[in-house]
Amino acid sequence: MSKQNKAVLLPGTFFEKDIQKKLDYLNQKNLQTVYVFDHSNNPVDSKLHMYEIRNSINLLQNYEKRKFNIGTAVLNINKRKIDNLINKYINPFLEIDGFKLGLGLGDDTYEQNLPNYSNNLEEVVSYIVENFELSKEGKSLFLGGQSNLIIKTMKQYSVGINQWLGSVDSLYKKREMFNKIDKPLGSMSLCLNKKFVSEKNIDFKDIELIYIIKESSSDNFYSQVDNFL
Repeated sequence: MSKQNKAVLLPGTFFEKDIQKKLDYLNQKNLQTVYVFDHSNNPVDSKLHMYEIRNSINLLQNYEKRKFNIGTAVLNINKRKIDNLINKYINPFLEIDGFKLGLGLGDDTYEQNLPNYSNNLEEVVSYIVENFELSKEGKSLFLGGQSNLIIKTMKQYSVGINQWLGSVDSLYKKREMFNKIDKPLGSMSLCLNKKFVSEKNIDFKDIELIYIIKESSSDNFYSQVDNFL
């Protein structure tokens, strides 16, 4: 497990207090990537803290000591008009070395899905593949979700795939499909919590583990990172 590709997904409170201290703490860990969540609209629980995704990416990018890559888990393509999505989010993000761009279609469980601009996933992915040099090891692209459209697009464009919790059987089925891609332009990853990872007999080989850090105080943040890593 020492070579496992590990990452964290930052909570909405991360940038409210002790930013430098928390970044220094993460920087000491053997982390491949630090991901931010797309709080484009208030989540279903509007009392939760949130950060704006472009501001958070900018703060991470400007962290001079940074040893980790940056990514999104995931950017909702339907929350923005297509020109805004491409010019203010996708293009600037993929100018960052080693950026891990995760795209999704939205989920009523975690966010309010209005407005919905119904952008075409395949057109967005096609644009990215044609205009950026992607690879599994460098700048990369993955899709979040398990709909037929997500799976179809993953196969068609040879991009990565992410699962948010879910079942072990579902994870293995995705990996079986993903492993048939000859030269993937992104990784397979799993967003998970401590309960998921405690399950016995789970083979995480070749799967990026993205640990979900919950909303918490700074002290709880450090303890969660230690428990995961």
